[in-house]
Amino acid sequence: MTPFKLAKILPCAVFFSEARPVAGGMALLLQVSLVFWPLAARWAAQACERAGIERLLNELSETNRAPEDPYRYPAVKKFRQVA
Repeated sequence: MTPFKLAKILPCAVFFSEARPVAGGMALLLQVSLVFWPLAARWAAQACERAGIERLLNELSETNRAPEDPYRYPAVKKFRQVA
C-alpha cells in the first residue's frame, strides 16, 4: 500500500512509520473523532508529500554536486630565507 493511500485510511500509521510518535499520537487523537479525521488525513498526506520532495531534492543534489575546486584554497608558498 502506498503512503498516500495509507495516509487517507489510517493517518496515524504514517507518522508512526516515520518514527514521529508525537505526531502519530496527535493524529490518532484527531482520528478518534470522526469530524477531524479528514484533517488528520490531509496532514499525513502533506507529510508524505514533503518527505518525497525532500528525498528527491537530496537525490538531485547528490547527483549534481560539483567536483571539489582545486583552486579553492590558495597555494602555500614557501620562501627561503637568505642570510
